[in-house]
Amino acid sequence: MSESRDALYATPGKRNPTEAIAGRGMVTGTTGSAAVEAGVDMLRQGGSAADAVAATALAQICLAAGSWVSYAGIYTMVYFEASTGKLYNLNAGFNTIQAEDDPHGIPGPNLGDLGKGGLSAFQYEASGRTALTPGFMAGIEATHRRFGKLPLQAIFDPAIRYAEEGFAWTAGHAQQYAFRASVLSRLPHTREVFAKADGSTYVAGESFRQPALARTLRRAACEGIREYLYCGEWAQALVAAVSADGGKMTMADLRDYEVIWSEPTHASYHAYDIYSHGLPAAGGVCLSEAMNLAELAELSSKRRYSESPEALFWLAQIAKPAFVLGSAPIADAAGLQAAIRSLGIDLSLSSRLEKSTSRALWDAIKSGRLPGIGAPPAVPAHSDSVVAIDQWGNMAAVVHSINTVSWGSTGIFVEGVSIPDSAAFQQHAVAAAGSGRRLPDPTNPGLVLRNGRPVMAFGSIGAGLHIRTVGSLIAVLDFGLTPQQAINEPSIGCFEMGGIQRLTVGAREFPPEFLNAVRDLGQDVVESDPLRGYWIGIQIDPVTRELHGGAIRELAMGGRAVGY
Repeated sequence: MSESRDALYATPGKRNPTEAIAGRGMVTGTTGSAAVEAGVDMLRQGGSAADAVAATALAQICLAAGSWVSYAGIYTMVYFEASTGKLYNLNAGFNTIQAEDDPHGIPGPNLGDLGKGGLSAFQYEASGRTALTPGFMAGIEATHRRFGKLPLQAIFDPAIRYAEEGFAWTAGHAQQYAFRASVLSRLPHTREVFAKADGSTYVAGESFRQPALARTLRRAACEGIREYLYCGEWAQALVAAVSADGGKMTMADLRDYEVIWSEPTHASYHAYDIYSHGLPAAGGVCLSEAMNLAELAELSSKRRYSESPEALFWLAQIAKPAFVLGSAPIADAAGLQAAIRSLGIDLSLSSRLEKSTSRALWDAIKSGRLPGIGAPPAVPAHSDSVVAIDQWGNMAAVVHSINTVSWGSTGIFVEGVSIPDSAAFQQHAVAAAGSGRRLPDPTNPGLVLRNGRPVMAFGSIGAGLHIRTVGSLIAVLDFGLTPQQAINEPSIGCFEMGGIQRLTVGAREFPPEFLNAVRDLGQDVVESDPLRGYWIGIQIDPVTRELHGGAIRELAMGGRAVGY
């Protein structure tokens, strides 16, 4: 994008923050500047990239008051160990509930209203059956146990401090609370979390403290995460709270929970190796598949998507399989599954990692045989991402999520911890996964290597995380942009709810004539402020070995890249 267009279509002070450059270590996160500072402090203390991402993620949730991320959520990490050159994938996603025998009967939103953008879709009957077995804290424990250098207490200290001493309640917090006021006042324990001593609610600028959460975090750090949160008093309190609202969770669900260490997915892209979230998750598969398709489409021979309508058109096409094929079987709307089967291609997750499958998909895309309509509505979810590189060259990329909208619709809190209603949006996926099994997720944190040497760590969040990741990787790897320059490119998001034909882009970020040119090529485009993807990254300069980090500023409690 030229300087004049950049000034016209970017948001001053938000879309173009100063790029972070450092020599030893760096952390970047999608939200919570104070949380990112906490992660960098771990690096200064001699901690590893694992210590940094864990401390940042813990602090992000505290600073979010458990709204868009939760200690009862999920945690995904891809890690490069510099001393061995090995790569690791950690899956601490949700498990389905063992005793849930009717997944399709789990209460949820009105997806018809959701497709129309109706807020009523997010307000529905509270039910403990919407809770899933959480993996976030187990993921933190596994990360620290395998790669941590600092004591576990040090990793928890920043979050405990923010919970005890408080932080400024922002206008964004107040807006989210107002949206969920009736939900967050339903239960006595939750009312206590959000009420001041006189019973009134917080207003922007006041200091928000979470004493119950501080006690929970301190006990987890001192007594052990598994001992207290999965087998001890907190676990018992969670089961009781969920059961009181009709949930089927038992102590067996928590005691039996285990993280999954697996191989990251791998895609060779030009001279690079891209590693992302491994099986049984779907996010890494979709990313590897899209990068294979980008290579076949020769997108590197075109201009950047912000400069070429043709490039944006083809970027949209190679992103579509992730939405059409999905991460799990979907309801057969308008014969979609039959049309996909008629292609005669093995489209299992493992097969979609193969370049031969991508070539077959590319042929179907070019010939118009890949179904392009009928995808289910996108599932709204809130998340955070953290990326870190330490002084030894270890790289960590993390995405963690509450996987619901603003605390969810149950309002259940357990000793200061928000409990999401993540099954309310995923009944079909819960049924497909089976009882007590890991639920697939679309997150795609990743790492880039070249000839075995680390190049970049990245992560993304939002409903458009897939297409934004693909576009940003192409911008950095093919066109030489830094992570911050890639972030400053015009926003692109997922396909419009109710169908995948209309690509969403940031309102007023592309000139009208540019979007008309994309439409003339056959890709409908709609301008929209929500439903965008947000991407962050840290790149290692191949010559100077300096770290170049990029962050987002346009989200509530916008993120920051910090190095030392």
